Amino acid sequence: MKQGDVILKGANALDILQRRAAILIGHPRGGTIAVALQAVIGRRVHLILPVGLEKRISGNLDEIASRLNASDASGPRLLPVPSEIFTEIEAISTLSGATAELVASGGVCGAEGSVRLAISGGTAKESYAKGIIAPLLNESSFELI
Repeated sequence: MKQGDVILKGANALDILQRRAAILIGHPRGGTIAVALQAVIGRRVHLILPVGLEKRISGNLDEIASRLNASDASGPRLLPVPSEIFTEIEAISTLSGATAELVASGGVCGAEGSVRLAISGGTAKESYAKGIIAPLLNESSFELI
């Protein structure tokens, strides 16, 4: 990898107000994010964390990480990562030019983990955004095999 390349790495926690995300780490050597950060820092590779709005947390990521990473804690660690955050809001803006705002989330009968976005930007941009989103509404649910 070299300067100008891009790494996409999923995240597990999102502080939407501070535009920060964090990654759970279960591997004693830091997992895949530790390897990615070597390229980001050492070679100036660009890191983008695509993260769904359903992963929002309340609270300060650094304080949460301190608790999870304490020597007397158990379970995975949490690493807040400096990066570009890319949520559904940025996806809609990038693809259609419309503006999206998170207005509600959750539901039942397959809507668990869903988000509701208010989209604005004029008829053409709104229609284009709705056209992108419409096929996703009928995506089948995850089933355990």
